[in-house]
Amino acid sequence: MRAAVLHEFGAVPRYEKFGRPVPGDGEVLVRVKAAALTQLSRWVSKDPDYARGREVPFVCGTEGIGELENGTRVSFGVPRGPYGAMAEYAVAPERLCTPIPGEIDDIAAAALMNPGLSGWSALSWGAKLQPGETVLVLGATGVAGRTAVQIAKLLGAGRVVAAGRNESVLRETGADTTILLGQEDAALAEDFRAQAGVDGYHVVLDYLWGRPAQVLLDSLPRTFLARKEIRYLQLGSSAGTEVSVHANVLRRAGVTLGAGSPPPIEFIQGLHSTVMTHAVRGEVRVETETVPLAEVAEAWRRESPGRRLVLVP
Repeated sequence: MRAAVLHEFGAVPRYEKFGRPVPGDGEVLVRVKAAALTQLSRWVSKDPDYARGREVPFVCGTEGIGELENGTRVSFGVPRGPYGAMAEYAVAPERLCTPIPGEIDDIAAAALMNPGLSGWSALSWGAKLQPGETVLVLGATGVAGRTAVQIAKLLGAGRVVAAGRNESVLRETGADTTILLGQEDAALAEDFRAQAGVDGYHVVLDYLWGRPAQVLLDSLPRTFLARKEIRYLQLGSSAGTEVSVHANVLRRAGVTLGAGSPPPIEFIQGLHSTVMTHAVRGEVRVETETVPLAEVAEAWRRESPGRRLVLVP
């Protein structure tokens, strides 16, 4: 079969021949229809820690949309190494193959899997978002951030504040208000305080870390006793990997900082149906661009702000 094969961590995968997988116990063979080029796929290709013991060469791709031998169309995840989703065929645990509705096409389903499930899980499981609460999304112009804004609204957030660098994309997120991150630190801090409103932020989803997180955390008001808990979920680090957190931010600003505890697989599988149902209704969507798998090397090198590249064998 043909596949996107990685020969060295940190390198670009090559489109070439690779042995067709044979299912083991508890696995099924999937004929791949579409696989999104996600940030997680890139991390796995760069960092052996994310690769979970895989040794090169291996096929890239952590999830996809495909067809089982009985014709059932499914989403699938966690292919067994050295196999991956960016190939003509993959093997996956049968329990992680979930049927998808016929009303949604392969490209849309593949693009939505990662940001839809992770965003919904972060807000409902990790942050325990309650109706009427205020949500700040750092990195709202990326695919994950834009999807999180939509999901926060669906879950009943009272206000959603979208922060990002691209002003035109920010206006299209559907957020109640926006913050432009390209400002000087002092102006950005003032914007963070102003857009927090009277009640402040209840939930922060941070896909950036680095400078935007530093300015936000430094701008939070300190009181003798925090009036509320700010549930701050650190979900990405595209703006930097390090931030200095003053102890008073945690004690006197009421910030609970973390990545959120991972939900059980049963919870994620239940969310799958929920996300796809809203996608069919047009209530949550991702901008996509379809790319032939044979062009994986070019796609891998390319930036696609606000769009998800989806590879098709």
